[in-house]
Amino acid sequence: MKRLIRFALVLIFILGIPLGLIVGCQSRLIYFPRPYGPGVTAKWSAETHGKPIEFTTSQGKQRAFLQGNLKSPRNLWIVCGGNGTVALDWSDWLVDHGPREDAWLLVDFPGYGDCEGYPSPARIRESLDAAVPLATKTLGWADPNPTHLRFFGHSLGAAACMIAASEFKIQRGVLVAPFTSTMDMAHVVTGLPIGFLVTQRFNNETRLAELAARGPGEVIILHGVNDEVIPVTMSRTLATQQKDIVRLIEIPGARHNTIQSQNSAQLGDALRDAGR
Repeated sequence: MKRLIRFALVLIFILGIPLGLIVGCQSRLIYFPRPYGPGVTAKWSAETHGKPIEFTTSQGKQRAFLQGNLKSPRNLWIVCGGNGTVALDWSDWLVDHGPREDAWLLVDFPGYGDCEGYPSPARIRESLDAAVPLATKTLGWADPNPTHLRFFGHSLGAAACMIAASEFKIQRGVLVAPFTSTMDMAHVVTGLPIGFLVTQRFNNETRLAELAARGPGEVIILHGVNDEVIPVTMSRTLATQQKDIVRLIEIPGARHNTIQSQNSAQLGDALRDAGR
């Protein structure tokens, strides 16, 4: 009995170390913030004639970026990049491939770009709640009208966009390489059923179900079949769960970060379809 108890204690200790690291270091495993280099935002302003959207949250000073057709836009798109990107990484691509009729609000997470603080699902929601109404006022709109709002997100940014969809009742958008949930991703990364330990909880399954329950909508998902970070099976699950609103486009050979560069025409077509 003593040997059995010792063995159990050793096993708990061996398993407890990595599990403790996962619980204690989740933010460092999920978020990879970086600031803008010298002159980046000034260059963006000069080239796009865009307008910075500045606001303050519980995390301190925040800055998002509004570009595109700012005089009479058809839609306002909320754009969120992945965990290792900043908002302006998408600026040039949108100039080249995004529908010219629309305006684009490029949102950084707290701690990214010119934003202070630290990211989390609740803090990202707080930033979106502040940035979107300010952007619509800058465009001369009375309030954020869901009819003229769209979302466009990649990877972790897809989950942030689904938060925006929930907050502002947005029914149309484009997602690139989304996961089902961070709880499922924990299982994918570790091979262990440790989703219950995840504190940074993003759940695209729940957000898409909410979108479907609100009424008609369309979410176009593009996912590389060879995605080495988020398996394409996750997008298949989302499409299967919400057949009425999700259109899945699987791209053979595409990896996690190649769709925007190697399949830009397909991605641009998806934006035009969702923008109508």
